[in-house]
Amino acid sequence: MKKYLIIILFALPILLSGCLNYEDIKIIKINEVNYEELKGGVLKLAITARVDNPNFFDVKITDANMVLQIQDRVLGNVSQVEKVTLSGRSEKDYTIRVSIELKEMLTNALSTYRTLMNDPKSLNLSGTVHVKSFLYSKTLKVDRLTFQ
Repeated sequence: MKKYLIIILFALPILLSGCLNYEDIKIIKINEVNYEELKGGVLKLAITARVDNPNFFDVKITDANMVLQIQDRVLGNVSQVEKVTLSGRSEKDYTIRVSIELKEMLTNALSTYRTLMNDPKSLNLSGTVHVKSFLYSKTLKVDRLTFQ
């Protein structure tokens, strides 16, 4: 009996993973960026974005490691502060809290501010986002996500 239980426990995830048809999640646009805190060279923001999850199941964003750039100049490293669950078969707004370890932004604050005021689309994110749903997990590549 114990042997059959072990076989079932190993076979079940394999069988279930074949049933899942995962479609990529799309960030439609970033609606709002709110300042939360600046402490010790780390900036915390709450980003509200419209996200499309075409999958039938909920997906949890568990980790994000990205680089914030302006005109190909690195401003800082971005990491996710808390997990976000995206509802299945939905397109709606989600608030994603991130932490940015500032590098060059404070030293070139005036030139960065001028560039942002003249061309906000020059600010972009690149890196990876890790998503998970039940037994399935995947690391997605984010390539030059721009702010609108």
